[in-house]
Amino acid sequence: MKTFRIVIIEDEPRAARQLQKLITNSTFSFQVLAVLDSIEESVSWLETNPNPDLIFMDIQLADGLSFEIFHKTEVKATIIFT
Repeated sequence: MKTFRIVIIEDEPRAARQLQKLITNSTFSFQVLAVLDSIEESVSWLETNPNPDLIFMDIQLADGLSFEIFHKTEVKATIIFT
C-alpha cells in the first residue's frame, strides 16, 4: 500500500491537531511531512522540499488568504481546502 505524503497548512493549532488525528485514524497510510501555519512558511517549505502528494489547506491564515501561496510558488500537489 502506498504511503501518502501530506502537508497541513493551518494556523489554528487545535484544528491542525484534530486534522492530524483524523488522518492518522484513516485506513490509508499517511505520513505528515509538515504542519505549517503561514503563507510565508508554506512558500518556503514548498520551495525547499520534495512535493507532497496531498495538502490540507485552511483558506484563511493569520497572514492572509492561502490562495496567495499559489501566486508565490508552484504547487504540484492535490489540495483539499479545510
